[in-house]
Amino acid sequence: MNRKMLRKTSIAALTAALSATLIVSIPSTLAAQSLPNGFTFLDEGQAPREKSVSVFFQDLPVNLPSPPRLINGTLMVPGKSLLEGLGYKLEWQAKERKLLAYQENKPTIIFQANVAQVEIGGKVWKGLPAAPFIDNLTLWVPLRPVVEANGLRIVWNAQQSYAIVSDPQALPKFSVMTKMDNGIVEQPDRLFNHLKQATKMNINFVQMDPEYYREKTMVMIAAGDPTALMLLQDPYVFQNELLASIAHDLTSELEAFPKLKALAQSGPGSRVANGKILGIPRPGDPHNAAFPAIRKDWLDKLGLAIPHTMDELFTVMKTFVELDPDGNGKKDTLGLVGYLNGSGLGTLSWVEHAYTGSPDRFSVKDGKVIDHSVSSEETLALQWLAKAYSEGLIDKEFAVLSGNQAKEGLRGNKAGLASMSINEAAELTSDDAIWLPLQTIKATSASSPIAPWRSQGNGTYIVTKISKVETKQVLSWLNYGLEKTEDGSWGTIEGWQQTDQEAVNSLFGQTDLLKNNSKLAALPEAIRSEYKAAVTEWRKTSYSSSALPEASSLWSTGKYAEQNAKLEQFKVKVIMGAASIENWKTFVSEYTASAEYKAMLEELNKLAAT
Repeated sequence: MNRKMLRKTSIAALTAALSATLIVSIPSTLAAQSLPNGFTFLDEGQAPREKSVSVFFQDLPVNLPSPPRLINGTLMVPGKSLLEGLGYKLEWQAKERKLLAYQENKPTIIFQANVAQVEIGGKVWKGLPAAPFIDNLTLWVPLRPVVEANGLRIVWNAQQSYAIVSDPQALPKFSVMTKMDNGIVEQPDRLFNHLKQATKMNINFVQMDPEYYREKTMVMIAAGDPTALMLLQDPYVFQNELLASIAHDLTSELEAFPKLKALAQSGPGSRVANGKILGIPRPGDPHNAAFPAIRKDWLDKLGLAIPHTMDELFTVMKTFVELDPDGNGKKDTLGLVGYLNGSGLGTLSWVEHAYTGSPDRFSVKDGKVIDHSVSSEETLALQWLAKAYSEGLIDKEFAVLSGNQAKEGLRGNKAGLASMSINEAAELTSDDAIWLPLQTIKATSASSPIAPWRSQGNGTYIVTKISKVETKQVLSWLNYGLEKTEDGSWGTIEGWQQTDQEAVNSLFGQTDLLKNNSKLAALPEAIRSEYKAAVTEWRKTSYSSSALPEASSLWSTGKYAEQNAKLEQFKVKVIMGAASIENWKTFVSEYTASAEYKAMLEELNKLAAT
């Protein structure tokens, strides 16, 4: 339910319709006391009720043990839970059946069972529509007097019969979830204290490890429990209609934020559907993507040069397997570690990239969509991988490895080559292992070099329809963070820590992976210069003019997902020797001849033309 649709009503207008009930637990000795004339205990459920109602306490530590009751237009609630939740200490006067609630700097509140009045700060208010009553050894009291005595606010939804109690002085609060690209960090207190003061808003920060981020967002959205501001790792994973049912239309709200609007309309990962802006890309360096990194210390130990072609790389991998680079006297090292991550060949897809020249399955040339997975270059890539697998250069378990298992193998000194981000390579580098990102790699000496590339951008933020905060407030918070990141002034905050900077990089993006990067800063200068050289070389290559990142919304999910899953599964069979290259060629011929494939390609060409 979108609670922003609540009609906001003044307290004065609510007086006749709303009072809240609290339950206060009564000492067991009360049962033995004599009762005043005309008063009897009510068994559970006997108290008169007009309808089923609810009360929500927004960012207040109040938890009612029983649902409220609406009696004579007055909301009644368990007194003990309400008052203690608001910080009061309680005193029960059994003889008079009075409940005293007091705390420093707040007026004392006194209720008496079966008496339709309340005393607040020494002043008595008579004629309450409903008197406090005892039910199941619990004193129930009207909610509204307690709420007003504490300077709180009640908003009543008459149509759906629920009230929200909130503190009008409290800062707006919302939740934000992002992918922590460099791993989970400690709570970035200085960052959030600054944001709280500067934006007058408070957030609940949900950090997620990159390994499980996509799956976690899917689960939260499917359960109807996303955060208010949520980063979609793949901005095109949802088709337009589905995304529009999850995310707010930001079109009109973005008029007040021109920089956000420009980013939302043209940045990598932008989502504009039927003229409606549904997401705001998180800025990022497009070259901050997985790419082959090699054990430089092993190369040096074995007297090998850095490879530049796929044949040279194959020779290096074979040498890593045969000549005991870890020096333990056993033939237990691997040339290459990779794993499937639910998207194509996962961390082995760079081999396809080397041969096809495209970082993605689909690209656009001369206005037409090219499917590289069914090209002759793809066949060469599969041949290379199948040969490496058959000769024991690739982990035999690659098809069932998790990301964490693959990383453990790398930390365990068992492989000389793996595809990873520049930050992951830097993190793995130590006194015992030097991981060096390749400056480039190409299929043959005559081929064009490739570079890491993230066509789909750095993720896209959506403001979900579950948000309880005004959309403009969420956008204002995001706009402040992006502007401060752009001007590079975070480091001027007193007491700024690397933990805070890492959180900034994950929340608001990192447009230059060489700047404000703790992983690179921790490297020895000689190694760091090699990393900088790699990034400098990568920046000579761009795929922005040919990329079609929106394609994933068609082939990875929806009606074409099943047929394309079969394609990816067949690739794995070829690599593992369960199917031959000839089998692959036959499969591709039948696959591309199918009506379903032709329909998909037609849709992709329409998409490319828009």
